[in-house]
Amino acid sequence: MTELEYRERLLNLKNELETIINGGEAEQRELNADETSRMAEIRSEIENVEAEISRLEEENRNLSKNNNKTKQTRKMETRLFDLVKAIAEGNVTDEQRAYVKGNSIDFRAAIQATATGNGEENIPTEKAPLEVAIRNATVLDKLGVRWFSNAVGNIDIPKYTGSNVYWSDAENSDATDGAGTFEKVTLSPKRLTAYIDISRQFLAQSPEDAEAILINDLARAIAEKIDLTVFGAESGSTSQPAGLFYSAETGTLASMTFDDVLAQENAVEEHNGTDFVFVTSPNVKYTLRGVQTASGLKMVWDANEIDGRQTVVSNSVAKGGLLVVDPRDIACASWEKDGMVITVDPYTRAGKNEIRVTVNYLFDSVLAGDRINAKIYE
Repeated sequence: MTELEYRERLLNLKNELETIINGGEAEQRELNADETSRMAEIRSEIENVEAEISRLEEENRNLSKNNNKTKQTRKMETRLFDLVKAIAEGNVTDEQRAYVKGNSIDFRAAIQATATGNGEENIPTEKAPLEVAIRNATVLDKLGVRWFSNAVGNIDIPKYTGSNVYWSDAENSDATDGAGTFEKVTLSPKRLTAYIDISRQFLAQSPEDAEAILINDLARAIAEKIDLTVFGAESGSTSQPAGLFYSAETGTLASMTFDDVLAQENAVEEHNGTDFVFVTSPNVKYTLRGVQTASGLKMVWDANEIDGRQTVVSNSVAKGGLLVVDPRDIACASWEKDGMVITVDPYTRAGKNEIRVTVNYLFDSVLAGDRINAKIYE
């Protein structure tokens, strides 16, 4: 659950608790056994929800610290949260409208049905904090892949196949051409879309760090979509990056052994891969926790590592997937200028008393090397 959802749940729990207490007081009676039991359940759940909120608040505070300098330099900018709230309440100020007209267009918001442009007005907002938050929330960034931010146009990355070195047959003979060959892979903008729904009740109860909460939740939504795509098994197209498990070999999960892991390592090392890491799905982790490297020795999965290597586990990875890869062979790019469009829609979810905030984000990823081996264990 997002922080927004936890706060909504907390508010509902407190309202339910107050209703039970007020009911007894109004009827001038003691609470019955069912009411007393339910109050205990509510108080226990409130404690759990508040603990989750505290954890997420800490994450948001860390995010805010990273973005303080950016925020200090944009005193005249309109905060994203303020705009969402103004749109939801239908009271966008003249100052905000004047700011819209005097600046470049990079934020779209459906403000009212009578507005020009088929119910849309264009509102610029500082997007650097969101760009940073999206990147920080991805598994890809944790691995240390090559990431090109603020890209302009397509990016061609040279892919060198390697070279051969020959000993000369004689002291004065011509050297044999040992040059390898160059290919190229291209990063081109592809649009990913994710959204979150915000309750009007939350907007009314907005906390001090509501801006950070909103940015963090939007970032997580986009980051999850990126990871699901990159660590998936889809073939890819002109509108979607190919998944790293596309055309991967398959194996049997139930009979998985340490030799299977070593074979994948060997495939990467044959391409001079030395700084490789493991990326896997939860069910593979669970299996390897019960597989020994050899009889009487430690498990393959030990101390959150596989064979002593950095290992990342994510439910964004294709089920049964085990990836061995040098992160430098994965290249990613994002296009911030005209590449991130934030749409605030107060109509679609109006019946549920919610506002939908959608982010369209331009992103791409490609393999820029051969130090990778992917396998799906079924």
